Amino acid sequence: MRSSLIILFLSLTWSAVSQDKEWTLLKKLEYSVQSCKIDQLNNLYAVKKGEVLKLDADGKEVSRYSNKLIGEGVQIDVTNPMKVLVYSPDQMKLITLDSRLGEMNETINFFESGYEQVSLVATSYNNALWVYDPINFQLIRLSSKLEELSRSLNIAQHLRVNLFPTDVVEINSKVYLTDPDHGVFEFDVFGNYLRKIPIKGIEKLVISDQRLFYFKEGIVEALNLKDSSVEMLKIDQCAKNNFFVNRNRVAVTLPKSINIYQAKG
Repeated sequence: MRSSLIILFLSLTWSAVSQDKEWTLLKKLEYSVQSCKIDQLNNLYAVKKGEVLKLDADGKEVSRYSNKLIGEGVQIDVTNPMKVLVYSPDQMKLITLDSRLGEMNETINFFESGYEQVSLVATSYNNALWVYDPINFQLIRLSSKLEELSRSLNIAQHLRVNLFPTDVVEINSKVYLTDPDHGVFEFDVFGNYLRKIPIKGIEKLVISDQRLFYFKEGIVEALNLKDSSVEMLKIDQCAKNNFFVNRNRVAVTLPKSINIYQAKG
């Protein structure tokens, strides 16, 4: 089944809506950044040391946020364009930004809040947060006031693996946690383990329109999370962990530019 699907899509470019659409280079933005993400409104967030830049759907810079906490390991979550999360694991500090990249409230210091270590943070529904505790190998859901709402079992113990997750995201009432050495683990919104998606090598989670995107042998593939079919997305100059996808656009981070692709039609 898998091989027949791959053969079918070798002659087609990938589309989130139908096979008839093709992807084309829409813009080439002359920015040198570490990474970028696109929100559901096609705004682009580019991250470089000490700064986060926000560009609108036309590629025009609309705002910029500067903070010395933003280093190479910074995490940014744009799931909610009205509430962008910027997290520094090294400092264990979380900054929340509004749609203009202005700070919304005081920086959260997880160490001062009683956590020994928090390696990952992600947006959750109802203004809550997911955090990953690498000491106890647990996903914890917190309210906006940092009250604990739910906590998973010890995932490493439960699954009997040495766990070193690199990214977490909540989407469509599911929580996904990736460990490049083992695959992607799926949980419900209460932190209950559901299944393992056995695709290794994924460091940054890119999930859109019920598809999990990953880089394999020079090509971006998309696993349909509903029926497990595999599709292919051929993009020039794409590299592992340097791309992000939303419903109708793909952003590729290159050494001296950001290339934006859009589905035709």
